[in-house]
Amino acid sequence: MKKLQKYVLLWVLILAMVLMTACQPEQPGPDQGDFTDLSVRQATGANGVVASASPYASKAGLDVLLKGGNAFDAAVAVAFALGVTEPNASGVGGGGIMVAYNASTGKYLNYNFREFVPAAGTAEAFGTDARLDGGITASGVPTEVAGLLKIKEDLGNSELTLADVMAPAIDYAENGFEIPRELAGIISDNFSSISDAGEEAVEVFSDGIEPLTEGDLLVQKNYAAVLKEIANKGLDGFYSGWVAEAIVNTVAEKGGFITQADLDYAKENYPKISEPLVGTYKDYDVVTANTPSSGGIILVEALNMLEYFQNSTGTSLESLGHNSADYLHTIGTAMQLAYGDKRKYIADTAFVDVPLTGLMHKVYAADRWNECFDPNNAFVMTSSDAYGDPWPYVTEPANIVDYTALDYDEHFSTTTFSVTDSQGNIVTITQTINYFFGNHVVPTGCGFFLNNELSSFSLRPSSVHYVEPYKQPVSHIMPTIIMKEGNPFMTLGSPGSMRIPAAVLQVALNVIEFDMDLQEAIEAARIYSYAVSSSDPDPDKKLIDVETLIGDEAIAGLRAKNYYVDTSYGELSNHFGGVQAILFNYDDQGNLVNMTGGADTRRDGKALAY
Repeated sequence: MKKLQKYVLLWVLILAMVLMTACQPEQPGPDQGDFTDLSVRQATGANGVVASASPYASKAGLDVLLKGGNAFDAAVAVAFALGVTEPNASGVGGGGIMVAYNASTGKYLNYNFREFVPAAGTAEAFGTDARLDGGITASGVPTEVAGLLKIKEDLGNSELTLADVMAPAIDYAENGFEIPRELAGIISDNFSSISDAGEEAVEVFSDGIEPLTEGDLLVQKNYAAVLKEIANKGLDGFYSGWVAEAIVNTVAEKGGFITQADLDYAKENYPKISEPLVGTYKDYDVVTANTPSSGGIILVEALNMLEYFQNSTGTSLESLGHNSADYLHTIGTAMQLAYGDKRKYIADTAFVDVPLTGLMHKVYAADRWNECFDPNNAFVMTSSDAYGDPWPYVTEPANIVDYTALDYDEHFSTTTFSVTDSQGNIVTITQTINYFFGNHVVPTGCGFFLNNELSSFSLRPSSVHYVEPYKQPVSHIMPTIIMKEGNPFMTLGSPGSMRIPAAVLQVALNVIEFDMDLQEAIEAARIYSYAVSSSDPDPDKKLIDVETLIGDEAIAGLRAKNYYVDTSYGELSNHFGGVQAILFNYDDQGNLVNMTGGADTRRDGKALAY
């Protein structure tokens, strides 16, 4: 009897321990704390880091890492989650680009899943306007799902299913999340555009009368149903069945061009996998997005010019003083010249011969710099002198078309993130739907917005941006990895339309040249100086946009150098991008100690690590 009592007591104790454990609240992963606390943006860990523009998306990625997924699994989780938690900036109705380092093979990867022109999208179909508008006819064929599922299939951990990595996004869509400050402002500022999308969108983003505000719960049931369909059926869950039917029918009803045949083509032909562009700056290798994105080539060309300036004059950028008028003028000139060449030459290389090797040539950068840079005066460009001639620097000249430059209205509704893991994999993705909330069209019953990426095309046959079926639009998105002497140094990207390369360039230089810690480098004030713009308020001066946190002395110095300084954006503004980045930290012997993620306060950015 005593023996029986002893066993009963033992089982009671075991049961009590099990119940106590079950009743314990779920503990956050290491270094997470309150992951929605945006008073802290930076995080450091030795095993894995996620830095994105949404704390919820960063949490989704970190949870996948903690469950045994690698950086590629986590990146897919983050990407789908961002479509839910930043529905203004990306989603399954758009596309993107991944630049990555695969530690198991030692190779760099460029997965291009940018949208493309539907088969019916001929110039004749668009009419006679000088360029496309941002409406339904500007919808490129969505390719994000094809890209993300291919990343998971090729590079993810096979022990985690697609449903596993999509679970956080589905949860956020179905059960909702609390709206943070920046997203609340975007919903409010763009509520008329949301209303244009119809009753389905209004019901999601308002209380029935007023737009949702900070702290309200954003629930997207229809979007959750789409994500479940993808999680259960893979590519067929989006490119076939009821989701595809909704896309095709809605586009047809509104006068667009996307058909089931276009969706089939996307399913079979995307993403396009290639090698990224690789340039150098001093003892750094710069691994960045290839065409049809232009951001990577702008970054490489600008860095080549800045390297030449320092070598030829013996003047370091550091000696000019961070964000001094001289420093801003120097990097601003490099931006202008690189942006000018992008404006004229960069296009989809499947349709246009692009002088990439010439644009990346260091002698070309030196010659262009010597021709244009004056340390005391802004280079006030006209359309004729805004562009160099890189063709003589190309080792194998291609057939040259009549290049006609194009100004187009690309918006900053884009998002970016980076992920690293304990295996040494590095992933950085930038994804977009172009305008805030795309073209303001939601396929019936689906809850996501279609993109309007085709607004960047031209209807002039002489332009490299001439619209043609299956052609991909040019963008400035440029997820980038920087290596130093063969070791990972940092990874970063930004949204911000044409300001993307400027943001990435300045944050990278803040770390490389001024030895800033990552969060300080991200938070520092920025400028933007384009090549030629029809919006220049004074044709005799060079327009430069600045964040006023730069200070009155620098602003006065720029004006003295013949700049028209636009200070209308205030101290800090998402006009100048939203950089999310990771920095690799080493000890004195060169051993990797840990990694630090930084996130931009210009967005709802948050880094998490363990």
